Amino acid sequence: MGKTISMKLLFGIYLLLMAGKVFAFSCNVDGGSSIGAGTTSVYVNLDPVIQPGQNLVVDLSQHISCWNDYGGWYDTDHINLVQGSAFAGSLQSYKGSLYWNNVTYPFPLTTNTNVLDIGDKTPMPLPLKLYITPVGAAGGVVIKAGEVIARIHMYKIATLGSGNPRNFTWNIISNNSVVMPTGGCTVDSRNVNVNLPDFPGSAEIPLGVYCSSEQKLSFYLSGCYH
Repeated sequence: MGKTISMKLLFGIYLLLMAGKVFAFSCNVDGGSSIGAGTTSVYVNLDPVIQPGQNLVVDLSQHISCWNDYGGWYDTDHINLVQGSAFAGSLQSYKGSLYWNNVTYPFPLTTNTNVLDIGDKTPMPLPLKLYITPVGAAGGVVIKAGEVIARIHMYKIATLGSGNPRNFTWNIISNNSVVMPTGGCTVDSRNVNVNLPDFPGSAEIPLGVYCSSEQKLSFYLSGCYH
């Protein structure tokens, strides 16, 4: 009787350990500690890139990776991003697009995305990029260091059993202060001081303008006479 109880107990512990392993799914940010669920801050260095029709805000495949702890594609995890994911902070009123697993969606998300399957132990960078849609020619909004610029909600469920569903929220936070281009052009300086010579005369203005496509631009000068 004692042996039977011991064997049942050991078998029960074995099943619990195996169940935990089979249904285990983890992620990390920038190679840090494992994350099993919940809300996580993702700090990114913003270096916006102007492109035709859209401006790249951040490539999150460089920061977030996930994997199946069991491996071998025995109990595949199915991952998708969830409606309600949106820009935040200074970008809250802007629209853009989200690239996920070979498909581009309007952002903020008004529907769930397609499903990404993960069944290997090797950490897989999430195929996720955020873009902002240009409005006008040469606009910009100031992003301060430490500011949350977007929140992305993610859902995971596995194949076997109940699937052990889990929810993740990625708070995307800027590491640096930057002017985020909200137009199809950007300039290397938005306020340039120039000392003008006596009239008549001329002075060079050290200003560079960069556009993703042909644009009609206008400039104005302001100043005072001493």
